[in-house]
Amino acid sequence: MQNIPRLPLRFCHVITLLFVGALFSIGCGQSGEDGAASKDSSDEIVIAMMPKLVGIDYFVACEKGAQKAADELGVKLIYDGPATPSGEEQNNYIDTWIRNGVDAICIAPNQPKRIKPFVDKARAAGITVLTWDSDAPDSGRQYMVNQVDDKVLGESLMDEIARQMNEEGEWAIAIASLDAANLNTWRSYAEARAAEKYPKLKLVETVITKENETEAAQKVGTLLNAHPNLKGIIAFDSNSVPGAAEAIKRAGKIGQVALTGNSTPGKMRPYMKEGVLESFFLWDPNALGELTVRIAKAAVEGQELKEGDEITGYGNLRFSPRDDQTIILSDPIRFTAENIDEYDFGF
Repeated sequence: MQNIPRLPLRFCHVITLLFVGALFSIGCGQSGEDGAASKDSSDEIVIAMMPKLVGIDYFVACEKGAQKAADELGVKLIYDGPATPSGEEQNNYIDTWIRNGVDAICIAPNQPKRIKPFVDKARAAGITVLTWDSDAPDSGRQYMVNQVDDKVLGESLMDEIARQMNEEGEWAIAIASLDAANLNTWRSYAEARAAEKYPKLKLVETVITKENETEAAQKVGTLLNAHPNLKGIIAFDSNSVPGAAEAIKRAGKIGQVALTGNSTPGKMRPYMKEGVLESFFLWDPNALGELTVRIAKAAVEGQELKEGDEITGYGNLRFSPRDDQTIILSDPIRFTAENIDEYDFGF
């Protein structure tokens, strides 16, 4: 057998001390839930926040609110994401942020079922993970920052369109995607409300608009031609509502087909002034972005958040009655021709 050279004793002592020191430094750090050391107050917190897609008014407003909170809290904000509603591209961003060692990742997922491996990877690396705007409840995220109570909004939309239709006739749905969790949760509550309370309403079609206003106008135009007796439409996202309004206007069906949904005052103001629709719903997207960053910072610092806790710059937290990890921003705002000019979200 070949002789293995022995290290001088002094080198053995040095190696032993280094090994013990390393173990000591690892063992003495305060660990978080996933084994990550707690954030030192002197370290800069880095929060990476991803919308469903960049470049549309709604998510631009969310970014403004998020940056406002970041500036006030002294944290660094990275706000970025895909230019199209792609789940695969979102996962690429998450992977990059994990490698870069950010402290928190806040995701508005396009495909909620596809993010779990990346959430697991982030949390294993000690990164706080939140969802916002749209949830992925089975992903392992720590909190969801929701704009409204999903059930309240879905039922409000259904009650609104039913009232305008005198609770009878054909109605349809326009929706960006069948993958987006928030949109389809609202849709499911709306459909359940219709089945429970409005037996004379008949859902005739659901059209997919791909988060695109032009496509929404085209799809709803085709819908109007295919269903001449259509009396109402619920559009569940900020691009489908103006697209549907444009289609109703082009078809000469103002006053014949009712429309409601979720969109932004800037886009809907002209249509509302023309009488194309009577109402729509939203919340303040600036406030949603702002609250998300405030919650992310609190979570990174190890706070266990619960109903009624006060968050600086926001107030007392409100949680969903159906999920103690879902934080509710506010009640939905109902916009009409009478109040729309009172709201300015910066776009």
